[in-house]
Amino acid sequence: MYNVKFNPGSDMISNDQCQTILGDLFQDFFDDDTLVLRPDMTARDVDGWDSLAHVRLLLAIERKFHIRFSAPEVGGLQSVGDLLTLIAHKTEAGSMK
Repeated sequence: MYNVKFNPGSDMISNDQCQTILGDLFQDFFDDDTLVLRPDMTARDVDGWDSLAHVRLLLAIERKFHIRFSAPEVGGLQSVGDLLTLIAHKTEAGSMK
């Protein structure tokens, strides 16, 4: 299912690892093995990424990375790059506990 595993409580993950994990999640979620994430990618670039899929995708990301997004954080997301930055911030913050 996912090629790279994220173990909460372990060392922080790098941006490259985060992008790899997120890329695998996107491929599985959208059932498209050819999908390659780019930081400038938006929902308009991915077939099937509508508002309902967006909510379900964010829930899947929260479960995968053991994080929670707030409504303002989700509302501020404009691209995959923004999402990667937010995940990195959330996982970094979680590893400092």
